[in-house]
Amino acid sequence: MRSFLDFEAMLRIAVIGCGLISRFHIPAIQGCNIPTRIAALVDTNIEKAEAAAARLDSKPKPRVFGCVTEALEWGEFEATDVLLPHDLHETVALQCLHAGKHVLLEKPLAHTQDSCERLLQAAEEVTREKATVFMVAENAQYWPEVVHAKQLVREGKIGELYYAKAHYWESLMTSAFSDDYKDTPDKIDWKFDAKRVGGGVLVDGSTHWLRPLRMWMGEVEEVVGVTGYDSHKAIQGESMANALIRFKSGKCAEFEGLVTQAAVNIRPFFRLFGQMGEITIDGSFSGGMTLYNHEHPKGLAITNLGGFLASYQPEIDDFVSAIVNRSAPKASARHALGELEIAWAIYRSVESKRWEKVN
Repeated sequence: MRSFLDFEAMLRIAVIGCGLISRFHIPAIQGCNIPTRIAALVDTNIEKAEAAAARLDSKPKPRVFGCVTEALEWGEFEATDVLLPHDLHETVALQCLHAGKHVLLEKPLAHTQDSCERLLQAAEEVTREKATVFMVAENAQYWPEVVHAKQLVREGKIGELYYAKAHYWESLMTSAFSDDYKDTPDKIDWKFDAKRVGGGVLVDGSTHWLRPLRMWMGEVEEVVGVTGYDSHKAIQGESMANALIRFKSGKCAEFEGLVTQAAVNIRPFFRLFGQMGEITIDGSFSGGMTLYNHEHPKGLAITNLGGFLASYQPEIDDFVSAIVNRSAPKASARHALGELEIAWAIYRSVESKRWEKVN
């Protein structure tokens, strides 16, 4: 494997999957703070890969492939960014790892508990043998407002944190992704296929809201929850989930997840309650947060951090740094199992109608 101690040598990355999320990963790879370029674009829909290549102004242009095997046979890259449906994560991630490639795998780990465990065990063995990096892309770990809120809590700006509310909500009518899902009432996208996703809102978008809760309040002890459905026609898994979460620290939080085709009112993504104040993170993907305490009883607006969409760049930077500088990522691949364990416990609670322990 090439050495990247010489920063004049660019790290070459193959992007595997050219769907919606690639629109955020590709610019982040191009903007990486360590010399990096996209060497290949892979998608079974070759037109998607070709369209993604056409949008790039980099030279040389990336090679385009219709399958992972062909790309790996060519092999002129050191790392892969795997952006595929959840049910393909285990197979493709391990295929790339066994080929000696570093792997950034879009969250979640996989679509079932068994698949997650197989992937983690095999990946840990392969990465030790081949000295490669395996990282799960949970960009909420780098969400600027989330990171800043953690710093404010650490500095004692709201006193001791004792309670939080997390609200993941998205209207497909007004979402930034609405154009991509406008045909879903008549044509099921894989994102709404419960078997391919591994469930519904709890194991998809909600993970971005569960990770911050873990960052602020620690690991989860138990949950009790309910789920529901906005539209059986478009979303096969649950489109609504509500839960009370009790952490091992004894602190508690309220979680709400909702994906709907209807118009809904804007609400904050997060509210953090401390003994001396509150931090509110705005319900906008473009960012914004407000600090309330004795110094700012009417609220101090913080508007220049960048929002959820600004989290992809530091995520890619962390992955590339782990390869080049041999540094540990902000969170291990096994740590990413935590959000899924919370979701699975909520599913068990729905069935049992009682509090359930989180593994």
